[in-house]
Amino acid sequence: KQATKRHTTVNMQGPEEDLSTLLSRRDHLNILRYIRAHKIREPNLVVTHGKLLLGLTDNGTSSSSSSSKSLGEAERLAALEQVCVAALDVGHISLAESCLDAMQAGASTSSVPKESARYRKLLGMCLEASGDFDGASAVYDALLKDNPSNRYAAKRKYCILAAQSGKEKEAMQALNDYLETNSGDIPAWNQMAEVCLSVSDFKGAAYCYEEVALGCPLDSTVHTKLGETYCTAGGIENAKLARKHLAQAVQLDSNNLRAWYGLIAAAESYLEEVERAGKGKKELEEEGVEVAKELILFGGEKLMSFYKGTRMGKLVERMLKESAESL
Repeated sequence: KQATKRHTTVNMQGPEEDLSTLLSRRDHLNILRYIRAHKIREPNLVVTHGKLLLGLTDNGTSSSSSSSKSLGEAERLAALEQVCVAALDVGHISLAESCLDAMQAGASTSSVPKESARYRKLLGMCLEASGDFDGASAVYDALLKDNPSNRYAAKRKYCILAAQSGKEKEAMQALNDYLETNSGDIPAWNQMAEVCLSVSDFKGAAYCYEEVALGCPLDSTVHTKLGETYCTAGGIENAKLARKHLAQAVQLDSNNLRAWYGLIAAAESYLEEVERAGKGKKELEEEGVEVAKELILFGGEKLMSFYKGTRMGKLVERMLKESAESL
């Protein structure tokens, strides 16, 4: 019993060999296990080796396969589910539907019940892929009715709305409702930020990126996007926040060219905002003005070091020289 338990754990964790070794051996079962365990998005590999493992043809019908007959039921169902999702990822809808049907084949103890959340999740995805958004939405509504905290179903509801032209407001509201009950979902906050940017809601986008930064404080790209959003929003205070986050971005990754350009742009934007605000505000921001000027010069030197000896070098040098002369 102990040996069997250890063997099951190893299967769940994936094979010890790397993927290239498994591919060279054409070990179809362990290729799927490896991709599943490491959560790698390789749909073409999954479809290719999954069909060979399960004995499926291109149209999803069964063919003779010695390896599929030796599979345990749990492994067979896991492989079918994996191939189903991968087939949808590459647009092979007929294969995905065949896998879904195959999960119903066999005795009641070796199949997935149609009323199970596992089956209905895949059914909803297949309906989405075939363009039946109403049918898919009904499936997800039923899942949410059974379990209101089903995050997967709530996300798919948003995706259905986002995929349909003219339903941008409904999609935004669906994502907002999801975040109200799942505030720790960082990818969802990132998606919400992109939605806000698409409708020029820079204040809302900045708020969303702040939430992303809380979850990924050491991600230079997140601070870069947040800084750019504040800079685009305009205003002295937003320019300061832009400068702060872009400075954090280059500190986390000194090779982040986008952040270096953004830092210079934010500093220039700050100087322009202060100039427009009038003499009184300029006197209050005197220290900040000096910092901004130094950042422009420092950022220019850093950028020149990246482009030194390249074709872009002279162009960047001319651009930075114009920027420095305007100080």
